Amino acid sequence: MSSDAITTTSTSDAAVAAAMGIAEMGPPASTLTCPPGSVRIRLTTTLPAPADWVATQLQTTALFRYITAPLLQFATVQGPWPTHWPLGDTELRFALFGLVPMGRQTARISQHLCDGIPGAWPLLRDNGTGQLMRVWDHRITVHSLPGPPGRTCYTDEVFVRARYLPWVMTPLSAVFAWVFYRHRQRRWLKLAQRQPSAQGPGACA
Repeated sequence: MSSDAITTTSTSDAAVAAAMGIAEMGPPASTLTCPPGSVRIRLTTTLPAPADWVATQLQTTALFRYITAPLLQFATVQGPWPTHWPLGDTELRFALFGLVPMGRQTARISQHLCDGIPGAWPLLRDNGTGQLMRVWDHRITVHSLPGPPGRTCYTDEVFVRARYLPWVMTPLSAVFAWVFYRHRQRRWLKLAQRQPSAQGPGACA
């Protein structure tokens, strides 16, 4: 089971989220600053795999390419893919279904303490920007669930703001982001279920 939300950091965009019939569920994943004028999307799911395995996979670029395909296909601007994400900037280009070019995007990777979640792995942040998006601030939190071992609560939280015509394109970008991260989490679940420790999907507590 998963929970998801679209919320906003500006009053004008709040009506868009209300019209979509999607209300906030759960607190922010962190106390990091919320970019002004952005729309917040938050999706949470349970992965049937240990948190240390999930956190280890998060560090790899192979995992990123697996969970984003085939909806979006990415390539590095310079050189081959590194095995693991380096801290700092990585320049990417991407295409919708590998066919429609969507321009360039800078992945800006950093790690932070995960506020308010005891025992959680460090929060992984991509405070990205690109030719289409002024803000694409993605935060990932991972922590073990109580009860039977091998269950991980995984949360994607992203703030988006379009570069051009933001009053129109930001809400549309938020809808795309919701679809994109739902797709990513379904791919995550498929991958996690292949692990020997997988016990089947559950619900985040």
